[in-house]
Amino acid sequence: IGPFATPTNREYKKLSPMLGLTYSPASTLSLYASAGRAFAPPSSQVVGELEAEKSAQLEFGIKTQAFNGKLTASLAWYQLEKENLAIADSGGLTYHTGSQRSRGVEIDVMAQPAQNWQAFIAYAFTDAEFTRFSEDVQIATASRLKFRRIDRSGNTPAFVPKHILNLWTNKAFKNGLGIGGGARYISSQFIDEDNAFKIDEAFTLDGMIYYNFGNWRWSFNLKNLADTEYETRGFGSASVLPGNPFAVYGAVEFKL
Repeated sequence: IGPFATPTNREYKKLSPMLGLTYSPASTLSLYASAGRAFAPPSSQVVGELEAEKSAQLEFGIKTQAFNGKLTASLAWYQLEKENLAIADSGGLTYHTGSQRSRGVEIDVMAQPAQNWQAFIAYAFTDAEFTRFSEDVQIATASRLKFRRIDRSGNTPAFVPKHILNLWTNKAFKNGLGIGGGARYISSQFIDEDNAFKIDEAFTLDGMIYYNFGNWRWSFNLKNLADTEYETRGFGSASVLPGNPFAVYGAVEFKL
């Protein structure tokens, strides 16, 4: 078996068992729990011995509905652990450098306040950290460059915000006109595994307007209505790009 060998089907079954249970004490209420293990093939850009990325996940949740299905809500708690993570260093090379654990809560609520009017809210809280991670960092001295190994265990992975909130509402009228609007909030986040720098939190507003006429549909999507300045993930590690400014996108659709 060479260094680029991948697990066989039998090994895949051993690495990827899944178990799920659901209990419904009432027709409008469900409780569930799931657990599983999985693996992903190693990156072809990894330097050194290739090992599959392994993960184990545990999740508990509750789902409910009210007002004859006009209001639905779900709440979930999860924990995800990963091993053999492939993380690029400052020079662009990729190594298997340790393991990571993520814990979080997700809340989704969907409502229909009136006919042809929908509203949606989703919130996610994520607490992620490296449980084992070290990297070699270049240090310049008077005579030469040398490397120093630094333990990053306990740090937060790059570009993993603790809080994400999405809001959206949409209203359709009998004459074929429809409008919608929403907001998105993302908390501050680190841009590299050393946790030296953060990008600021961001709050953006979006909107849309559309018109249905027979088989035709005209629509305009308005992005970042307030023209908020913010940063987002760039190319590779430790880089950011300016977020998209205010923009309008138009579309014409025809249904056969």
